[in-house]
Amino acid sequence: MDVKSFKTTEEKGLFLIARKVGDGLERALEIPVFLLSIVMTVTVLAGVFFRYVVRAPLGWSEELSRYVMIWMALLSVALCIWRHEHVGVTMFIKKLPRLLAKCIIFVSNGLILYFLYVLARYGFRMAEGGKAQISTALHTTMEWWLMAVPVSAVICIVMLVCKMILDIRRENLDEILMSEDIVDTVKREEGLDFGDVPLKEERSS
Repeated sequence: MDVKSFKTTEEKGLFLIARKVGDGLERALEIPVFLLSIVMTVTVLAGVFFRYVVRAPLGWSEELSRYVMIWMALLSVALCIWRHEHVGVTMFIKKLPRLLAKCIIFVSNGLILYFLYVLARYGFRMAEGGKAQISTALHTTMEWWLMAVPVSAVICIVMLVCKMILDIRRENLDEILMSEDIVDTVKREEGLDFGDVPLKEERSS
């Protein structure tokens, strides 16, 4: 049984719901983000090939790759929130008492939630206004491309709320501030756990 499955069996009530919602959204987002990255890569390569090799530039490749990249990047923000993979400076907060540090983290997350709410609210208005705009090369309404902002904001809100609920039970600040993979790496390095790597004496023998 892996760590995530063990945690799921240990959690109950609201914490279990938060874990399942977060994990479900994570799995649901991984596929479109992966597919969008493939579409963007193929589109960029095709644009370069047709422009410099075939000498017949594709008029739509640059615009499509740009909008696909925006969708991919904004959806990836929610994944980073759930996996604690956003860049942050933690040296100061880790020196504070645990309770005070957790309070500061929750206040910070609350401010982020408010920002995401504003982003979603005005993002939907922006996308609504994009109905009357037509993209230059793709000749499609801009509404669908502009929807990347509010859709990503709403998903981020759900992910962040689920994370904040789970953070209530987390005792270790590292588990709140960093991803599980990074925490495991730090613990391994601090404990000098080299796994199955043989020592020099063992090698020489």
